Amino acid sequence: MSEYPKIAARFARDTAQHGMLVLHDDGLYRHLRFTSNRNGYGEYWFDLVTWPGRLAMCGDVGDGYIFTRHPDMFEFFRAGRRWGINPHYWAEKLGGGRRSVKEYSEDLLRQLVVERFVEDARWGGVPAGTGKALRTWVLNEDLTDEHTARNVVEDFAFKGYEFKDVWEWDFHDYDDTFLWSCYAITWGIAQYDKVRKYGLLNAAKQVA
Repeated sequence: MSEYPKIAARFARDTAQHGMLVLHDDGLYRHLRFTSNRNGYGEYWFDLVTWPGRLAMCGDVGDGYIFTRHPDMFEFFRAGRRWGINPHYWAEKLGGGRRSVKEYSEDLLRQLVVERFVEDARWGGVPAGTGKALRTWVLNEDLTDEHTARNVVEDFAFKGYEFKDVWEWDFHDYDDTFLWSCYAITWGIAQYDKVRKYGLLNAAKQVA
């Protein structure tokens, strides 16, 4: 499981005034809307729609996602809710797979560079002064472009120390929109479960 505190905090801010509207609720066929505007869509609104074996999430963030797994997709997402979101596993259930919701991450590249350096230093394979050279020639560089950043890391060398097999390193992480949507799904299902538990689904239904 993975936690992304910045995205979690952003989701909490974006949906602080959201309520739930039940547009349809018939077994595995559900259409729920979460919005700050009961009479319209509002900012950061999103829908959760289920039918057997599918859950669609769409709204004011991103282009939407369709997940495929169990007959009741609410059960699928409830399974690990206590541990937070699980983007790595959930992305497998998208038609395009994980790569469809990943993008180059400068933060991840920097993290991997530092982790590899620390690991090598722990085993005594780093010449004195390498840390300063790494900050100067890699970490202080503009690494916003993936191609340029990869070349910077591959070209780094100091007193015989260099990074091995950089071409194998994966500098891609889940994009913010997908992560926001993961939080939206778990939160939305939790709201539905809470309202259902207290017998208030009828009160949440949108009046035609």
